[in-house]
Amino acid sequence: MEIQLTTIEKDYLERLEEVVKNRTENPNLSLGIMVEQNAENIPDHTALLFEDSLWTWQSLNQESNKISNFFLKLGMEPGEIVTIMMENSAEFLFITTGINKIQGISSLININQRKQALIHAFEISEGKWAIIDGSSLKAFNEVFDDLNIAKENVFVSNNLENLEHPYKDFRKNLDEISKDNPDTTFKSDLRDDSTYIFTSGTTGLPKAAVQNNARLLNPFGMLALKLTPKDVLYSPLPLYHSLSMIVGWAAVVQGGSAFGFRKRFSASEFWNDVKKFGATCCLYIGEVPRYLINRPKSEYVENNTFKKMLGLGLRKDIWETFKSRFHVEHILEFYGATEGAAGLFNINERPGMIGRITTPNTIIVVKIDEETGEFYKDEQGFLIECSSGETGMMLAIILPTGNFKGYKDTSKTNERVLNNVLEEGDLYFNTGDLVTLHDDYWVSFADRFGDTYRWKGENVSTMEVESILNTFEGMDMCNVYGVEMPDAEGKAGMISIVCEDKTFDTDNFSKFISENLPKYTIPVFIRIKDELEFTGTHKLRKVNLRKQGFDVDKITDRIYFWNSKSSKYELFDREKYLNVINGKLKF
Repeated sequence: MEIQLTTIEKDYLERLEEVVKNRTENPNLSLGIMVEQNAENIPDHTALLFEDSLWTWQSLNQESNKISNFFLKLGMEPGEIVTIMMENSAEFLFITTGINKIQGISSLININQRKQALIHAFEISEGKWAIIDGSSLKAFNEVFDDLNIAKENVFVSNNLENLEHPYKDFRKNLDEISKDNPDTTFKSDLRDDSTYIFTSGTTGLPKAAVQNNARLLNPFGMLALKLTPKDVLYSPLPLYHSLSMIVGWAAVVQGGSAFGFRKRFSASEFWNDVKKFGATCCLYIGEVPRYLINRPKSEYVENNTFKKMLGLGLRKDIWETFKSRFHVEHILEFYGATEGAAGLFNINERPGMIGRITTPNTIIVVKIDEETGEFYKDEQGFLIECSSGETGMMLAIILPTGNFKGYKDTSKTNERVLNNVLEEGDLYFNTGDLVTLHDDYWVSFADRFGDTYRWKGENVSTMEVESILNTFEGMDMCNVYGVEMPDAEGKAGMISIVCEDKTFDTDNFSKFISENLPKYTIPVFIRIKDELEFTGTHKLRKVNLRKQGFDVDKITDRIYFWNSKSSKYELFDREKYLNVINGKLKF
C-alpha cells in the first residue's frame, strides 16, 4: 500500500517530524514551562484577549504563578487533582496553567452536567479540591452532599451575582500570594498526566479522557494554522472541551500567539469579536459556520484580519457557502477524538472530507454490520477492510511508541480497544464512527454508531439519558436515539416511551427533564408507544425508530416536541411537522 503525498502534506509531516524529534530528545516540557518561557522571551506580547480585557505573557504568567504558589501553600503534591467547573474566563486559564506548573492535574467538568452525571464526573475525577464559578453554583449545590470532598476544599471564583454559598472565596485567598515563578515548573515531563477532559464516549455516563503533557501540547493546532507571535486565534468554544483547550489554547502557547475568547458562543457577536481582537484565525465546530450563515450581514465582516479556520464537522454545502460569502482563504477540517489514538487532517481543503489517510494502517476502515455492531471477518479471523465507496467503522492504530492514554477508568478504555485486527498482536482503538472511504484514501464522515449521536456540538450518550429518564415516576421503559433534522448539524434527540398506566404527564415530565438533563441532551421529540422493539439479544432496537423519525405521515403514535421557550413538551401535529420541514420551526 503506497500513498502518494501532496506537497502540502509532505510539508506538514516534515514540520511535525521535527517537533516530535525535538520532544523525544528533550521530554522536559509542559504547558506551564512554555508559558514561563514566553513570559521571559516575549513578555509584552499579548497572550489573552477576553471580552474587553487583555493580558500579556508576563501578566498571564504572574497570575498563573499565584495559583501555583497558593496550592503549594496548601500542600498540594504532584499528581493531585483539582476539579474545575467553570465557564470560559481568563481565570480558567490562570488556574489550569498554575496547576500544571506544580505537576497537578486539572479535571475539567462540562458545566452542562446535572445531578447523576455531575456526581459521576466529580467521583471519577477524585479531586482533593474543587473550584466552582458563580454560574455553576446552583448545580454544584444540588449534588454537594453526595460528593466526597470537604467543604473547606471548595473554592468559588467569578461569583459575579454574589450568590450566597458556604465555601471559600477563591480570589480573596490569593490576595497575599506571591506572583514569582514557583521552583517546580521545570520538574515537568511530557509523560506526566496533566488534564482530564470529559467525553460522552459511546455508552454510559461521562468518561474522563486522560491527557498527559504530550497530549495537551499536541502540536497539531500550531502546525495546521502555522501560528506565530503575530497571530490571534479566536475560539468561541468551551475550554472544558479538547478543541478549545488543546487545539486552541495549547497551540497558542506553543506558537507564542494570542488567544481571543468569550464566555460562550454568540452568533450575533462573532464578527464583532473577530474585529475587536484582530483575529487572524479561529476554531469551529460544524454548527458555528451554519449559525453565522443564517445571521444578517454584519458591519464587522468587511476588512477584517480573519483568514483561516480550523475545526470539525463542517458539511460540504456549508463549507462552500461560508468560504464564498465571508472570503475565508483557508478552511482546515480535521477528525480527532479527545480519548483517541490518531486522527485525520484535510490539509488539502477538499470540501466534505474529514481528511486523508497518509500513513498506511494507522487509520483503517473495516466492514461492520450496522445493526448488530458485529465486525465482518475473513477466514483467518481478521477484520475486513473496506474498499473505496464503502462505509465502515474507523479504527486507529495503538503503537507501543505512541501516546495513547484512553480513559481514567481503564475498564472503559479496554472496551474500546481491539486486538488481532489485521494481524496477530496488533491493537486498534475503536472510534465508534462510521465513515466512507473514497478514492486516493480520502475519508468522509457517515454517522456516529450505536448509542451516541451528536447535537449542538456535543456527543450525547443515549444510555446516559435513558438511565436518567428511567428514574422518572411512571416511566415503564424508554428508548433514546438521534433523528435527522433538515438544515441542522448532527441529530436531534428523540425518545420513545412506554408509560405504566398508558398516560403521559407532560407537565411533570417537562419539569423533571429541566432539572435533571443538560440542555443539549434534552430530547427534542417524544413518541408514546404501547411497546418497544428488542433485538435477539434483548437490546433495545433503534434502527426502525431512527428511520421513522418524527414523520407524522408514517407514525400514528402521539408525538410531543420540546418548546424551549416555555421549557415544556407540547403536542406535535402535522402543522408543526411542516413548519420543521420548511425551516419555520427550529430547535
